[in-house]
Amino acid sequence: MLREHDGFTLVEALIAVSILAILAALAGPSLSGMTLNQQLRTAGLDLSSTLTAARSEALTRNADVTVAPNGGNWAQGWTVTAAGGTVLRRQNSYARIAVSGPPQVIFSGEGRPNSTATPFEVTAADAATHTYRCVRIRASGRPYLARGAC
Repeated sequence: MLREHDGFTLVEALIAVSILAILAALAGPSLSGMTLNQQLRTAGLDLSSTLTAARSEALTRNADVTVAPNGGNWAQGWTVTAAGGTVLRRQNSYARIAVSGPPQVIFSGEGRPNSTATPFEVTAADAATHTYRCVRIRASGRPYLARGAC
């Protein structure tokens, strides 16, 4: 008497694994793009929140607060310092992300920046232009973040 076995045959298992491998290969590039888009978004939000915090500190202390790039390059991160040289906040660089902007931003005790003309652009070499982030500073000193190139 023959007994029926439960389970998959080797051929069935290989077909299932092959189909999963094809689906994973198709999904891979879109996941990479999604990860890069999230990194651009995060870097833009971090820069915007840093500018907001620096403005708030300038208002609180009624003194100048400076946001400056590390080593003169925004892509290497940035530092927020008070008038006496006290470091209030540091931001490290992001992998694959480039940031360009003014040489520095100084918020006065009234919360107004020394310059609003030059925006910050957060980009990546292998990202589509519509995924870039642009951080501008209003005349009042409040930053705002927009999607796309500046």
